Amino acid sequence: MPFGVDRILLNGRILTVDAAFSVVEAVAIQGDRIVATGTSDEIADLASGRTRVDDLGGATVLPGLIDGHNHLLSTSVGLTQVQLYDCRSIGEILDRVAAAVAQAKPGEWILGKGWDEALLAEGRFPTRWEFDAVAPDNPVVMHRVWNKLVANSAALAAAGITRNTPDPPADLLYAGGFDRDPDTGEPNGLFRDRAKQMVLQAIPGLSQTQLVEALAIGSRAYNAAGITRIADPGLFPEQLRAYQAAYAEGVLTVRSDLLLGAWGFAPVDMMAGLQDWIQGYGVHAGFGDDMLRLGGIKFGLDGGVGDRTGRFDEPYKDEPDNYGQWVVDPDEYPHMVRWAHDLGWSIDTHTCGTTAQDLAVRAMVAAQRANPNPRLFHRIHHGYFPSAETLSLMAEHRIGALVSTPFITNLGDSYVNSLGEGRAAQTVPLASYLAAGVPVASSSDSPITDFNPFVGMYAAVARKTVQGRQFDQSEAISREAAIRSYTIAGAAAIGLDDRQGSIEPGKLADLIVTDVDPLTCSDDALREGCATRTMLGGTWVYER
Repeated sequence: MPFGVDRILLNGRILTVDAAFSVVEAVAIQGDRIVATGTSDEIADLASGRTRVDDLGGATVLPGLIDGHNHLLSTSVGLTQVQLYDCRSIGEILDRVAAAVAQAKPGEWILGKGWDEALLAEGRFPTRWEFDAVAPDNPVVMHRVWNKLVANSAALAAAGITRNTPDPPADLLYAGGFDRDPDTGEPNGLFRDRAKQMVLQAIPGLSQTQLVEALAIGSRAYNAAGITRIADPGLFPEQLRAYQAAYAEGVLTVRSDLLLGAWGFAPVDMMAGLQDWIQGYGVHAGFGDDMLRLGGIKFGLDGGVGDRTGRFDEPYKDEPDNYGQWVVDPDEYPHMVRWAHDLGWSIDTHTCGTTAQDLAVRAMVAAQRANPNPRLFHRIHHGYFPSAETLSLMAEHRIGALVSTPFITNLGDSYVNSLGEGRAAQTVPLASYLAAGVPVASSSDSPITDFNPFVGMYAAVARKTVQGRQFDQSEAISREAAIRSYTIAGAAAIGLDDRQGSIEPGKLADLIVTDVDPLTCSDDALREGCATRTMLGGTWVYER
């Protein structure tokens, strides 16, 4: 047993999340590692004159929380923009845009995100002309939670879009489009899917300095929520450089797995050279260190549920011919998976519909059977409605499910609109995944939904939407399982459970002090939980 350790934490209620879900009083830390756990008396005996002692005063401690599908960089940028997630009417949205305009210079872009028509009193999206009324001299672009945006007249003018602008080519998979006023033919401001790029290309890009500054803001916000590791999927060169710069400058305080953007997420103008770009790295998944590493590559296979583009084998509610969309050619996708697998890349694939998830899992299984590589950790993102066959294959081949747990609460009402009450209530079947033996980790897909893991834990155990709908309770999981899904299971999903995810000797000293006991507090208190202190590698990086 070490003597004279660097730091000890005493008098806590420390949920170790080890195999037995042990609760201890104290922990000893040497350098960036945990070296012992036990009673306060046992750990106090390891102190010397140089040891820093923290008395926790009975507070609850958890391992640092892990979000395996989280767009930290884009969330960080979004934290500097207009936030619309809690808006419940178009009037509220317009008020927030007007407040941003009041602080901006004429001609300055006003950007924001988070509206969901399913949660708005009007039951529709805002229009360009409504934004014109509060921002006549500023280009405005407000993103939906997923896959759509609305631009005002100044933004359309900056992008060169008029009533004479043609729709995107119909032969491009998932090209999307933009809506027009039926009487005048004028674009009403709503752009879908890849057609959004018609507007986005006009927005001035951020410099590396601005991206690094945003990552500093985002890191602090994540640490305040208790997050110590994320995986950010779908990145391209300028974004990778921003992460490296933030790490070098010491402002990145969230361990980050970076996944390269691949088919389904790459910009159209990059598609032709995508294969050469990925192969040209000359490295594979796992390159890096405990703070920043390349974790794999990200594919997009279908759309989402709220906007009725996820690919199913049953049609959407009231649309008998709509089974959703493919983002990439489903015949080509298995070949792409095999190519990436053979290069040594772990593969994450976005799948929301059952048909898309079936295809993705079969392709991953085929790649592993043809060229076994136990070092790779292939994963499914979202995985709302797995078939029985897919559950079996995922369990057999250890294909992880990075489920979007907080979507139950934050987006569940839009799923009811798209699928009906009965189908929607089955979404994110955590209990079924666990019963089948599938590796499961919770994730937020922020900025699509709230990055606070306590919201995800609440959603996993309560299964209630923001409007109070109760989803299938047979798919609810225990508090312990919910905590595991954000700790040791999150580490296992990215192949790092031997290094983090629990408070045990030999593991990284990543832990948080919380303002609630997630095992005993009420559901409402769990949803509002956060960290009061966050430790990364033995150093407090956040204190409230």
